[in-house]
Amino acid sequence: MKLFVLGATGSTGTLVAEEALAAGHDVVAYVRSPEKLAAHDRLTAVVGDVLDVEAMTVAMRGTDAVVSTLGLSSGRPNGFSERAVSTITAAAQRSGVQRVLIMSAFGVGASLDKASRLAQLMYNGGGKAIYADKAAGERALTASGLDWTLAYPVLLTNKGRSPRFRAVDLTDLDRLPGLPRVSRADVAGFLLEAATGDAWSRRTAVLTTGRQPPRGASAAAPATSTHADRAVPG
Repeated sequence: MKLFVLGATGSTGTLVAEEALAAGHDVVAYVRSPEKLAAHDRLTAVVGDVLDVEAMTVAMRGTDAVVSTLGLSSGRPNGFSERAVSTITAAAQRSGVQRVLIMSAFGVGASLDKASRLAQLMYNGGGKAIYADKAAGERALTASGLDWTLAYPVLLTNKGRSPRFRAVDLTDLDRLPGLPRVSRADVAGFLLEAATGDAWSRRTAVLTTGRQPPRGASAAAPATSTHADRAVPG
């Protein structure tokens, strides 16, 4: 399989690219700084702007799925997420790539009501504008007709994989207590698995560490709450 990865030099995107290559897949990394990538015979680096739909369309042609872990390098959204996801969506449509996976964040859109009171205070504070920006971009993707998946990780850590990692459909959750964490390694593993299968087609996955709650029930601590990766784009 050939994956088109955006954010491949960021904290989570690097892991996605590494795992894909280790699994025998080909990777096209659409980046601003190709010198940050480790050389690999199945890795192709393409230098480009994530808001340049024409350049992205050309680079995306011939790939099988798009995985984006793009985030912000600062706390000011300035409409970046909405424009970036809209560009990715348009490029996928023009290039004929149907499968698009976006790493977003728990607290975005409908997930905010399922966060703990503490998490809601945090998301509605410094992150409110960022999350609104992400939600706007996601609406464009989910209305596009593409085969999308949204990943909503809780607060991210740099730890290794956990046997207690869980991916739970957003519609199956009621409320997630506290401020749980999930590792970037687990998030990267989920994105690769979801990209190469169809189990998460047109679904939103909350990524957390802890016991998976039954449908319509609150998760027992430690469960989930989510925050997006803030990797510098590309």
